[in-house]
Amino acid sequence: MLEACNNNLEMAVTMFLDGGGIAEEPSTSSASVSTVRPHTEEEVRAPIPQKQEILVEPEPLFGAPKRRRPARSIFDGFRDFQTETIRQEQELRNGGAIDKKLTTLADLFRPPIDLMHKGSFETAKECGQMQNKWLMINIQNVQDFACQCLNRDVWSNEAVKNIIREHFIFWQVYHDSEEGQRYIQFYKLGDFPYVSILDPRTGQKLVEWHQLDVSSFLDQVTGFLGEHGQLDGLSSSPPKKCARSV
Repeated sequence: MLEACNNNLEMAVTMFLDGGGIAEEPSTSSASVSTVRPHTEEEVRAPIPQKQEILVEPEPLFGAPKRRRPARSIFDGFRDFQTETIRQEQELRNGGAIDKKLTTLADLFRPPIDLMHKGSFETAKECGQMQNKWLMINIQNVQDFACQCLNRDVWSNEAVKNIIREHFIFWQVYHDSEEGQRYIQFYKLGDFPYVSILDPRTGQKLVEWHQLDVSSFLDQVTGFLGEHGQLDGLSSSPPKKCARSV
C-alpha cells in the first residue's frame, strides 16, 4: 500500500480501509509485499462500496427491545422506594420478620418473597425432586389487577403459606421476563391470573387455575393433595384443611 501511494502513509491507510481495489490475498512473507503494484492509468479503481454505520443503536419503535425493561406496574405511582429498601434490609437482618409499621400500597401488593423459590424454573424443578414437593407456578402480569390481588389476598394468608411451605416449591415470575416468556410459550398460557401445579420430575402440568381467592385456593389445593398424595407416591391421608381467615 505504501509503495502504491508513493510512501504517503495517510493515503495508504485510507486506501487500505476503503478496500483500495487491490486483491485481498493472505500475506505470508515479506516477499508478498513486492507483488503489490501501483495503479496505472489504464486501471480503473473499483467504486467504494456504500456503507451505513450506527454509533449508538436506538431502541426499536416496534417489537421487543433487546434488553428487557421492567414492566410498569399499575401501582408504580404509589411506590415508596425508600420504604421498600428499608423493608428489604429489615427482612434480610431478621430472617423474614416484618415491621408492621412499614405499610404502603406497594407493600400490600408486593410479591411473597418469603415463599418464593429464588432461582430459575430448572432449579425449582430440581428442588421439588430433592424435597419431594410439587411445583406450584404463578405467572404474574403486573398490569393485571387480579394478578396483583393474588399477592395481596392469597399468598399473604397464613393458612395458604403453611400449606405451600409443607407441600410445594413455589415459583413466581413476571410474564414479560425471559423465564416467563419461555414458560408461556411452552405451556401455551393464555389467561391471567395463572396458577398451576407441575410434577417436577417430568414437568407435566397437572392442574391450572385462573380465578382464586383464599377459600377456593384452599379447597382446590386440598383436593389436589387428596387425589395425588405425596410426590414420592406413598399413600397418605388428605391434609386437614387449615383454618381460613375471613
